[in-house]
Amino acid sequence: MTDDEFLLAFETCTLARADWTHAAHVRMAWLYLTRSLGAAAALDRVRPGIQKLNAEFVRQLHLRGLTVPHDPRGLNGYHETITTAFVTVIAARTRAGEDFDTFRERNPDLFDRTFPSLLKHYSPERLYSAAAKAAFIAPDLAPLPVG
Repeated sequence: MTDDEFLLAFETCTLARADWTHAAHVRMAWLYLTRSLGAAAALDRVRPGIQKLNAEFVRQLHLRGLTVPHDPRGLNGYHETITTAFVTVIAARTRAGEDFDTFRERNPDLFDRTFPSLLKHYSPERLYSAAAKAAFIAPDLAPLPVG
C-alpha cells in the first residue's frame, strides 16, 4: 500500500484490523509529521484518527455479534499519553528528506511493541496507569525530546 493509500484507509476507517499494527501507528504518525507543519498539527490528526478507527473496529465487532469489554471512559483502546509521547519522540527523530524505510532502520526501538523509547522517559507504573490512558501525563524519568 502506498503512503497515500495507507493514509486514506486510515482516515476513512477502511484499514483492516489486521493491518492496524504498532508499526502502522508509527507509520501513520510519521506520515502526518512529514506532511504537516509540525508535531501539534500532526497530533491534531493522529488523536481523532486513532479514536475514530478504534471506534470503527468496535462497531464491526458489534455487527458480528461479538462483545468487547466495556470501557467506561469510552476510549476503546486509545491511550492519550502513549499517543502524545510517541508523536513527540517521532517528531524529534524525523529528518528532512528521509523516507520511511530509512527512518525505520535508524529507529528500531520505535517499532518495539514493549515501548523502550517511551520507558526511557516514563516508569511503567506511570505510563500504564489509567490516568495516563485518559489524559496526557508528563514523564517522570526524563523529559520528552524537543522536536
